[in-house]
Amino acid sequence: MDILRSVDVERMRALRERGEFFWLDLTDPTGDELATVSSLFDVHALAIEDSHEFGQRAKIDEYEHGSLLVFFGAEPGEHGHPALVEVHLHLSEQALITVRRVRLTAVDDAARHLSENPPAHSGEAVHAVLDALTDSLLTALEGFDDEIDELHDAVALQPTPATRRRIFALRRQLSRLRQVVVPQRDLLAPGGTVLDAVPALRGKDSAVSIRDVHDHLDQATRLLGSYREQLASLLDLYLAEVSTRLNEFMRRLSVIATVFLPLSFFVGFFGMNFGWMQDKITPAWTFFVFGIGLLVASGAVVAWYLRRTGAR
Repeated sequence: MDILRSVDVERMRALRERGEFFWLDLTDPTGDELATVSSLFDVHALAIEDSHEFGQRAKIDEYEHGSLLVFFGAEPGEHGHPALVEVHLHLSEQALITVRRVRLTAVDDAARHLSENPPAHSGEAVHAVLDALTDSLLTALEGFDDEIDELHDAVALQPTPATRRRIFALRRQLSRLRQVVVPQRDLLAPGGTVLDAVPALRGKDSAVSIRDVHDHLDQATRLLGSYREQLASLLDLYLAEVSTRLNEFMRRLSVIATVFLPLSFFVGFFGMNFGWMQDKITPAWTFFVFGIGLLVASGAVVAWYLRRTGAR
């Protein structure tokens, strides 16, 4: 099977005349290139319009001379976070045409695999691409385990607003992945629309291969559900830790306030400018007895009481 990376009209016509199935892989094609592909392979105008606009959901659209399958893979992004890549697969009896906006390692891996292991029929080529895209999603999920563990340690040691923001960001990312993985799994479910819409996948061997891809997507769905539950528990732990630390802080403030309560009373009482006090409390010993002794004694009594009642 030939793999083409650009629109080569003469070569594609020659392959069609010989009845050879081939794969045309286009990265960010121009409008003229898509128009050429549409005219050569009778690709429906609505399918070409979808490949112009992108931003589609995972789906399968059937047309008179073929089908459009929208599938997603993942590419490592910034800070190890996966970036979803939308891939349009135009499927016909003559060719497999894939269109994407950016480079995707999974598609390159599928091309390398098919070059080394030529497929016996077109169904194997389609399966190789879908399998590579699905594996890229599973690979992207592997990094979430370590990040969730790091977040758990961060929450246990020192919960901060930055930690909370990371939890919410991770939840949003998992929700986005789930919105892609679940529809793709349902598309490939036994008895689903893909096997009926794509003639090349109606054979028994192709059905088994597609079921294998479906199983991988089902595994990815379960992982996403597990991660979402872990993050929900992590958020509960964060709130509990913050509440515990707040209670500890308030308890310490209460202890300090309790210690200074009698001290403030004595200082305030003897600090009042009554004439009797000014006349009577004059010797030096009164300063040590009333000024310092009462403060030390009251502080000792409060400390003894707090220790006796278990406050620390």
